[in-house]
This record gives sequence, structure tokens and C-alpha cells, in this order.
Amino acid sequence: LRVVSYYNEYKSYLSNRMDTKKLYGLFHDCYEGKIKNDDVIGFIKSNNSTAEQQNDIADMLSVLDIESTTKEDVKDREVFVSVLQGVVKYLRHDILKERLEYETLERVKLISNSKQFNTKYVRTRTKLFYKQQKYNLLREENEGYNKLITELANPSSDPQTTVDNILKLIGRFDLDPNRVLNLILETWQNYLENSEFFLSLIRLFPKQQGSLCNMLGFNFSFYSADPEETPDSLFRVAAFLIHKKVIDLHELYNYLGPSFDEMKAQYNKALVEARNTAKNLLTVSLNKDEDADKDQERDQEENNSSTCNQKVKLCIALIEIGCWTEADDLIHLLAPFCVPRDPKGRQVIFDLLSWRIHEFYKTCVNSAVTVKHVKEIANDPQVKSWSDFSQLVFVPLARLGPYLARSAVLFTKILRIFGRYVRDHKDKLITDPIAGQIMTITNDVILPSLSTVSCNYNFTSLIWDYIQHFPYHIRYRLYAKWKNEAYKKNPVLIVTKAETVHKSRYILKRLTKENVKPFGRQIGRVSHCNPCVIFEQILSQIQRYDNMILPIVSALKYLGMLSFDVLSYCIIEALSDPDKEKQKEEDTNISWWFQVLAQFCGHIYKKYSIELSGLLQYIVNQLKANKSTDLLILKEVVQRMSGIEISEEVTESQLEAGCGGSVLLAEAGFFSPIRHTERSNQRLQEALSKEKIWLPLCILASQQRHSLIFGNDERYTKLTARLYDQCQDTFTQLGQFLTTNPTINQCLNALPSFEELCTMYHLQADSAFFLLRTKLSDQIKSGITLDGETPEPYIESSDKAMSVLSDQVKLMYSPKVWDKISPRLFATFWSLSASDIILPTARYDAEIERIEGLIKQVNDNDELAQRRKDKEIERHKEMITKLQEEHKAQALNHSLVTARLEAEKDTWFTSSSSKVDAKMQFLQVCIIPRSLFTATDAIFCAKFVDICHTMQASNFSTLIYFDRIFTDVSHIVTNCTDNEASRYGRFLNETLSGIARWHKDKALYEKECRKSPGFVHVVRNDPNSDEKRIEKYLDYENFRHVCCKWHFKLTKAMVFCFDSKDYSQIRNALTVLNKILPQFPVVLNLAQALEKRILKVKEEEKTARPDLYALAMGYSAQLNSRKSSFIAEDKFHHVEAKKSANTDNSNANSRNSSPASRKEKRAESVKRREELESEKKRRREDDAKKSGGSGGRQSEEKKIKEPSPKVKTNGTRDKDVESDEHKSKVRKK
Repeated sequence: LRVVSYYNEYKSYLSNRMDTKKLYGLFHDCYEGKIKNDDVIGFIKSNNSTAEQQNDIADMLSVLDIESTTKEDVKDREVFVSVLQGVVKYLRHDILKERLEYETLERVKLISNSKQFNTKYVRTRTKLFYKQQKYNLLREENEGYNKLITELANPSSDPQTTVDNILKLIGRFDLDPNRVLNLILETWQNYLENSEFFLSLIRLFPKQQGSLCNMLGFNFSFYSADPEETPDSLFRVAAFLIHKKVIDLHELYNYLGPSFDEMKAQYNKALVEARNTAKNLLTVSLNKDEDADKDQERDQEENNSSTCNQKVKLCIALIEIGCWTEADDLIHLLAPFCVPRDPKGRQVIFDLLSWRIHEFYKTCVNSAVTVKHVKEIANDPQVKSWSDFSQLVFVPLARLGPYLARSAVLFTKILRIFGRYVRDHKDKLITDPIAGQIMTITNDVILPSLSTVSCNYNFTSLIWDYIQHFPYHIRYRLYAKWKNEAYKKNPVLIVTKAETVHKSRYILKRLTKENVKPFGRQIGRVSHCNPCVIFEQILSQIQRYDNMILPIVSALKYLGMLSFDVLSYCIIEALSDPDKEKQKEEDTNISWWFQVLAQFCGHIYKKYSIELSGLLQYIVNQLKANKSTDLLILKEVVQRMSGIEISEEVTESQLEAGCGGSVLLAEAGFFSPIRHTERSNQRLQEALSKEKIWLPLCILASQQRHSLIFGNDERYTKLTARLYDQCQDTFTQLGQFLTTNPTINQCLNALPSFEELCTMYHLQADSAFFLLRTKLSDQIKSGITLDGETPEPYIESSDKAMSVLSDQVKLMYSPKVWDKISPRLFATFWSLSASDIILPTARYDAEIERIEGLIKQVNDNDELAQRRKDKEIERHKEMITKLQEEHKAQALNHSLVTARLEAEKDTWFTSSSSKVDAKMQFLQVCIIPRSLFTATDAIFCAKFVDICHTMQASNFSTLIYFDRIFTDVSHIVTNCTDNEASRYGRFLNETLSGIARWHKDKALYEKECRKSPGFVHVVRNDPNSDEKRIEKYLDYENFRHVCCKWHFKLTKAMVFCFDSKDYSQIRNALTVLNKILPQFPVVLNLAQALEKRILKVKEEEKTARPDLYALAMGYSAQLNSRKSSFIAEDKFHHVEAKKSANTDNSNANSRNSSPASRKEKRAESVKRREELESEKKRRREDDAKKSGGSGGRQSEEKKIKEPSPKVKTNGTRDKDVESDEHKSKVRKK
């Protein structure tokens, strides 16, 4: 029975043990790849139910661990570690820590650091087995030390008596004085409430100088091996002695650990670990538990980093007893943020600040706010005034750094106090010293502390409550340091930035226009505390994907005001990035990222109330540096916020509305109604009128046009033209916004005079008058009563204003100019606007009719509520009233201006110069520059000439003017930009439209032109009288001949541009032809000549320059659609029948003649043609010699047959008539 019992016990013992041989074999099979790791893990998992089995497994794993480390094959080691990682969760960790190597434990995450674990293990073994217990010195003099301890534990009220008794004990029992002093200090640590008694005792006790400091230093050195075991009472005793000046802090500092180098190394190590964490944070981690463990370890390391520091604990003790001065000196000697990193260290600073501002905070906040009681700190002063606040609060706040937000109550109190002071002293913030200290604390403490908060809009609101009163350049300086410096100095902020970037990318990857609301809220939560980080990611995303603009703009509605202000700074910083080029490498286009950012600026500033001063000042600074590319930002902002669009592709109705008042322009002059931008329009007005920044913007934008052309920058012509158009468009857009808004319109009266704008600011005449027109109009109308029946006061007032302006205008050009035209004409022409001479009555009526139709639609809409209907109808009726009132005012102004022009028309053109010279000068300084300025100005130029003809201005020849217009059109087209070519085309179209009216209707021509002085074509002196002159007017049929000649010249100029192969000439010619298509071409043979050249352009440019090919294709399609309206030349003007008969006879004779005779005739024809060509060539050479060698276009003259009109428009060789020599001179010029 005993044997059976032993056998059963042995059997049960074996059943509880692990088959280690089998486990060993499984591992080797796994090494050789015969089985998988999961098989070994499954075997261990199913055989670890008992403690004996786990011990056997641990033993075998220990053996395998040693084997794998000694093998040269690294693969076996990696397999072992991989299997071990899978079975760790099934085994007891304490057994594994006993058996396995430190390196293996670290790899399977059982310990965090093998070196630290080894050190702790050695210390534990040393303490258990090798460390000797201290020898108890009290055994020698038991009675003496017993009596000493009794005396110290039961002190008398008189410290002197206690000292005398201690001295007696020393003498009686021969005690060691140093040991007695040490016992006094140890007893003090146990009776801290009797600190004053022990302090007096220490002062009365006889001792050598420095012995007390050495004694304390010896005690601190004793605990240096394990700083965590240093008792807090020792730090309190040392702090009290330092506070009472018994010992010196700097003497005791050398005994404390760790050293400064060690602390600096710990701080640098924390920075490196934080940067590594930031790098790894953006990688995808599938193990959430592992991430949580890492966060917990990081927090634990942060808490333990300062508790092992004796210097930090001494600083804490000093602050607890109210000894801030010495504590601040000690903080200076420590590594950055060493004290606030410790939870207890920052808590004592929180208590100190809370105590100091407690009473003062009650006076700064609303009485309804409940102020809780705070911990009292003895011997520490409290703040009673703003000067005390500056001395007692700012320094402790600066020591906290980014850890202030760990106390939400104190953070809120500080922000409220700052807000109260800034509101009370907002008029002198720039020079106030306390305000400067507030901004320093905001930069070093407030904003970095805000970054450590997860999400708290209250903090953001309180910060904006006082920071908004500072100028934008001070705020932007804070944001720059916050964004570019704060996140690099502190480990906590480094990790915070990485976490924010991770969240931002997560949100932006999933943001679409369908889920704007939920993800917009997430953007708002992140931006409350870390706006710089998330906005950097947002702007980077926008620069890559322009379709993200609208979703992001909509998602930003949950931002606070501080976040919007930071966004404005981030936009400016992104725009001024020196590492990015605003022009593409090929230097022909503006970079895509810059265009997208400009569009984003327009959208974001329109939708949200963000301060514009910083962005506008940035644009001004860029323009001062001759960087005209940034005008694109201003163009987008003005267009989005005001609704004013500058486009060359406007309709005729929009152009007509542009000739009316501001109300008509706002309603019908743009593609989108301006009433939808009322709020943003008002904000833009306030931003421009603030500090009058609109004036430098206007002047600099105008100066950029001149700088682009004559600057030293080497650019492609195509890019220069594009930038020039951008400058011009932005300048006219800004000027139109200023003149159509009454708030800034009043500021325009403060503009400098015309002379100052041209001489001091170097503006051209077109820009200066564009800005001054409103001011001049107000000057003329001020002080008089406007009445259409009695225009004399208006005429007198305008005469005075024009007289002063004429004197200033004379300085613009040489006196030779004013010999041909009068300064009064120049001043009048440039000072008038299109609304002064054009009354768009039809446009007003059409707009009123359209609004009445809207009223009818509202009435018929049964889905709208009655209240909504009444509101819409009232708004429409108010608009009709405004349009009617404006139309009436425009009609009155038009009648007054007409009367004024009628009064001064005879002073415009001088009689001393020839009509040709006068018209050339008029075109050079008035018509051509203004027709290229804006599309409305192009219409104005054509209308002004029509007024000169209708009013029969003295010495004005309409016929010569038209002839000069169509002479050498190619030179003007060549020198135009894209937009200028479009405007010039509109001007030509208006001019051709007026000519076509007379050409089509003989009765109209006879009525308006037949007896007009402008259509005198021959002037001769009467041979029978010296005083009388014979004037011949151009009849209708000769006018048709002249029209054909002008069409021919225009065709010839376009053909010249097409044959030049120059990009600008071809593009501009196509642009002009598109604009004048309603009026030209009309004659069939001229249209065929153009079509032939267009076909050639399409063939040549199809692959070389696709943009020209596209333009040519578009024009060709439109030209083909108008083929049915083309007429033969004989229908356009009378062609001589004789010429046609001779041609028919010659053709008939050639058909009837024999082959030989036909051959002879062909030879004679060729010979005759050669003789004619040689004669023409000789005449041209003679003309060139006479005129100084004018360059002609012989090749182009051969391509199109010029019609020969019966009457020359230039007349004879009188001084008022253009001669052939003069033609050559003009052509040369």
C-alpha cells in the first residue's frame, strides 16, 4: 500500500510537471522552420496551468535564452524573442524577471530600461547582503544623550536656558558638540511647529563659522545616493535657515544634487525623447494598449524627474514658507522649467500667486463673481495696487512657463485681471510699462500654456478680450513667436504639436462639403488652443487642392476671434514664404499655390469678420519693394468683399450700366449683385479708411504699371503684360470701390492736387485724373444750387476749377503740345466721367422694368409667407425709388455738363496749328491713353468725339480725326497688353458703329454731316477775294468711298500683325477683331483676305502656340457665321463702271484671240505690270528720301488691292490740309 501510495504521488507529480525535452525540441524545430511560432505558443499555453509547469517553462526559457545569445545565427535569436513575446501574457512576470536576461526582458517589454533595472537589482542585493548597519553612537554616552534628547523634546520658554543646559550636558558627559548640533537639527525636523525656538537655539549655540552649513550639507550628501528618501522636514529646516539668513543659499547649493550638468543632460534627454515621440506619433499604431502604456510611462517619468532633485525640493520648501526671493535665485541656477515640471513645484507657485492676488482680484472682477478662499502663506505680501501687481506677480508667472494652465482657476484669474487693466488703459498701451509686461507674459506664459489645454474656449475668449486692444503688429509678433519658437523649447509643447498635427490631418483627410458641420466642430475644438498648428496644416492642404477652399471656409465658422486673428497672421506668413516662388520656373505665369491662397483670402475675409489691416499693410510693403505680384491678393479681396468685378468680358448692358450712377452700377453692372456683400463691403471700407491706407495702395498700384515696364527686372513680355493688366485692373477696381462708397468717397476730398500726384508721386495723367474726378466734381458742385434751367452758376464754378487745373496741366507736357490743343481741352477731357456725358435712360428703364417683374413674381409665389412677401416687395420698391431718383440726378448732371461743354467748345482746338497736327496731338495725349484705361473709358472717348462733332467745335475736323484713327492701327495693337487690346477694340467698335450709321442712311448723313464743319474736305482761298474762302463738304458717295478706304486700312493693319509671327501682335489682333466683329469686316473681299490669314495662323500655331490657335479658331467660327451679312465692294461704295467694262472686254478678247496672240498679250501684260511696279518703287524711294526714310509696308500693300476713292480726305497742300510729305512724317513717327 505504501508503494502504491508513493507511485500515485509520483504519478501526480509527473502530471504536474512540464515535458521540458519536448519543449526544447519544439523550439529547435521552430528554428529550423519545421513548425510555426504559433505551434510553440499553443503548446505552452495549454501546459501552464500549475505553478510547477510555469517554473519548468521559465527554466527552459532561461536555457534557451542563454543559448540564443551565444549563437552566431541571429535568426534563431529573433525567433526565440518572437515566441517569447507571444507567451509572456500566459506566464508569471515575476518568475520571468528572475530567470531571463535583462536584454531579453527589455525586448519583451517586461522592463522599460535594462540598465536601470540592473542598477536597482544591484542596489537591492547590496542593501540586503553587504551593507552594514550604522554604529549607534548613543551607546557610549547613554545618559548624556538621553538627557539631551529630553531637553530638546521638552524645551523651556527661554532658548538661552536651553542652551545653558545643553552646554552643561556637553561638559558633564563629554559629548561631541558637532553631534549635539546635528541632534538639534534632527529634533527640529520632528518639531517643525517650534521653528522659531530652534532658530533661536541655533543662533545661541556656540559653533564655528560655516559648521552649520557643512552639517546640513553632510545630511543632504548622505541622501544623494537615493534622493527620493531625503525627508521633506530637512528641506523645510534648510529653507527656514536660508530665509532667516542663518546660512547662505549659495554655500548650501554645492552640497545638493544633482549637478547642473546632470540637470542639463536630463533636460536635453527629455527634448530628444519628445522629438522622437513626435516623429513616431504620426505613424499608425494598431496597439492602443501599448500607446496607453507609453503615455503612462511618459507621465510617470515627468513626475519622477523632479522628485529626485534635491535642489527642486529645497526650492519648493522656500516657496512654501513665503521665501520667494531666495527661491527665485535658486530657480535661476536650475535647468529650464525644472520646478514647474514637478507637480508639487508648480502647485506651490500656484498657491503663492493665488494668495498674492486674492484680495486684488476681488476689486478687478464683477461683484457677482464668487471668489473662493485660498491657502494662506505666512510672511508673504499681497497685491494692493497695479504697481504691486507688477512687482509681485509677473516674476512668478514667468517662472511657470507653459504650465500655468495646469491650474484653470489661477489661469482664469490672471486673464481677467489682464483684461481689466488693458480695458482701463487702452489709450496708452504702446507706452505703458505694465502693458508691455503683460504682452511679455502673454508671449512667454499665456499662449504656450494655452497650447497645453485640450479644449477650452473660455481661455481663448479671455485672452482675446485684452489682446484685441493692441495693434495688429504687436499681436502678430506674439503669434510669430508662439508658432515658430514656443513649440521647440519645451518637451510638453513638442509632443502637443505632434498630437495636434495628427488630429489635423485626420480631420482634413475626411472633410468634404457634405460633412462640414461635424468636422467643422472638430476644427474649432482643436483651433481654440493650438490655432497655429492646425492653420499651418489647413493652408498647406489648400495650396495643394484648390477644391478644398469652399469646404474649409464653411468649416471655419466654429472658430473664435483669437483663432481668426491667428489665421490672418498665418495667411500672411504663408504668402511671404521665402522658400516659395510666386512665379513659375518658366517665368510666364503666377504660381498656382499663390493664386489659390489669394482666392482663399477673398473667401475667408468676405465671410468672417477678420481684421484686414495686417493684410493690407503687407500688400503695401510688397508694392514698396516692387513686388507687383501681390496685387492679386488685393484684387481677390476687393472683388469678394465688395462684389466689384473687373472683367473685359462684360456685356453691353453692363457697360451701359457703368455709364450710370452707383445704384445702377451696383444693380446691373456686375455679374453678382452687390447687395449680397453689404456687411463685408462695410468692413472693407473701415479697413481702408483706417489710417488712410487706401491712399498708399492707390498710389503704389498706379506706380507699379510704370515700374513693370521700365524696371530692371528681366521678364518675359507675356508675363510683363499679364502683370501690367493685373496692376491696371486692381487699381481701377480699388478706385471704383472708393468712388462708389460714400464713407470713403468723403476721404477722396483729402487727395493731393493733380500737380502733387504727378510731380511728387510720379503718377501718370490717366491715374491721377481717375482718382481726382470725384473730388473735382464735388468742388464744382459745392456752394451752388444745381438747376437744369439756369446752368450759369455751374458753368462759372466749373470755369474756375478748370482754370486752376489747366495751369497745373501745363507742367505735364512741353509747350509744343499746347500750341496744338488747349490745356482746357485736356483738363475737361480727363476730368469728365462717362456718366457726365452719357445718360443711359434705356438701361434705367430696363432695370426698373426687371425689378417690377420681380415684384410680380413675389406676389404670384404662394409658397412664401406673407411677411416675407411684404419684406421682399418693400425692398424692391425702395430700389425702384433709388433708381428713379438717381436717374433724375443723372439727367440733371448730364444737362449741366452739356451746357458747360457747349460754353467752352470753341477754346479746345487752337487755330494757329494745322488740323492734322491738332488731331494727332489730341489722339496722342487724350484719346488713345484713355481708350486703353478701362472699357467704360473706351466708350467715353468715342462719345466725346461724337459730342465734338455734334456741337461743331471750332477747328475740329471729324473727317481727319477718323482718318488718323485708322492709320497705322498696327502700331497701337502691337504695343497693347491683352486687356488693352480688348478696350481698344471696344473703342474701334464704337467708332465704326457711328460711321456705319451714316454709311447706311443717306438722309441721316445729310442731316448730321453734310453741312458740318467736321466734314469739310477742301478749303481754298477765293481767287476773286483775299478774305473769302471756299469750303467744300464731303458728299455722301465720297463718304462711302472714304469708309471703304478706312476698312481697307484696318484690314491691312490686321494682316500685317498676322504676318509678323509675333505672339503679342497676333493675339492682340485677334482680340481686336473679336471686339469689332459686329462692325467689321463688311466688305466681302476684305473678309476673304482676313479669312485667308486666319487659316494660315491656325495651320502654323496649332502645335506651336495652342492658345493662339484656340483664339483663331473662335474668331474663324464667328466670322463664318457672319458670311451671309458680307456685301460686295460695289454695294459698299460706288465702283466705276468703266473699269468693269474694260475688264469684261479684255476678258472677251482674250477668249476670242488665238493662242499666239493670247501669249503675246500675256507677255505685254507682264511687261506693263513690271513697269508699273518699278515706277511705284521709284516713287516710294523718292518719298522716303524727302521724308527722311519712312518705313513702309510694301509687302502688305501688294497683298490687298486698295480702293481708289474719288476724293482725298486731306485736301490740297494748304496749311490746314495734310500733304504727302506730312503723311510720310507721321508714318515715320
